[in-house]
Amino acid sequence: MTRQPAFWVWLLGIVLGVLTVSTTLVPQARVFTAGTMIALGVLVPVLLLAFWLFTRIRPLRAAPLGYSWMALAWGGLAAFGVAFLANTAFTAILTKTTGPLFADRWADAIAAPLDEETAKLAGVALIALIAPWVMSGALAGFGYGAIVGLGFQIIEDLLYVYNTIIMTGGIQQTSDTVGSLFARLVYSAWWSHWAMTAVAGAGLGYAVARTDRPLASRVTVAVTAWVTAMLMHAWWDSPLLPGSTFAKGIPLLVIAIVVFVVARHLDRRSVAYRDTQRVGHTWGQVE
Repeated sequence: MTRQPAFWVWLLGIVLGVLTVSTTLVPQARVFTAGTMIALGVLVPVLLLAFWLFTRIRPLRAAPLGYSWMALAWGGLAAFGVAFLANTAFTAILTKTTGPLFADRWADAIAAPLDEETAKLAGVALIALIAPWVMSGALAGFGYGAIVGLGFQIIEDLLYVYNTIIMTGGIQQTSDTVGSLFARLVYSAWWSHWAMTAVAGAGLGYAVARTDRPLASRVTVAVTAWVTAMLMHAWWDSPLLPGSTFAKGIPLLVIAIVVFVVARHLDRRSVAYRDTQRVGHTWGQVE
């Protein structure tokens, strides 16, 4: 693994993520101890349960745990660190070029989809470069994308907890933490970062594994899935339909489910085709 250049890119991203988390979240964790303990008590079990589910969505065997943990670390550390810095810079540029009123309304829907979905999908791409054999098809890409998105989602949930506490003056940590977690887990967790990156990852997984298809069509599928993930993110962060959480979120979940069903169907057809080819080759040898 260490002979792969992609591994060192992955490691560099993790180091950057650790530095970002240590300078942005750790100081707040030390100040807001009660909020931190409550948040971790809720988020860690959610993380472990979702991680277990996402590693077992394949029809034949679970995803290798080592690479799954690498995907989770990328989402929670590297992608978060890159996106945190990129979003800050992109928002500042939008504020200067379009004005504070436009940026305040639309910056999240413009900067976050591009920065965050690219940073998260990079983690799936690095796994594919480090160990291409684990990217066996669209469903594998879906799973690794969901895991990367999950890591990002959990760390972002923690960041939102601290933001909520700070906005109310830091005097009611318990209620602010519970309220923030309720909003993040009940109203948005079902169609948040895991779903968006899973969609993009499915396209990448297809492009990597389906070498029997023309390169142009594989690239088209991967780019289309990536753009779809960004559009999903932009729709969720846009100021359109304010307060209509379920009206905005359910379409995102539907897209993720449809992509999952299609990816599962494609993988099953691919496995059946390979088995047919193997049987035909064996009969040819017997004859």
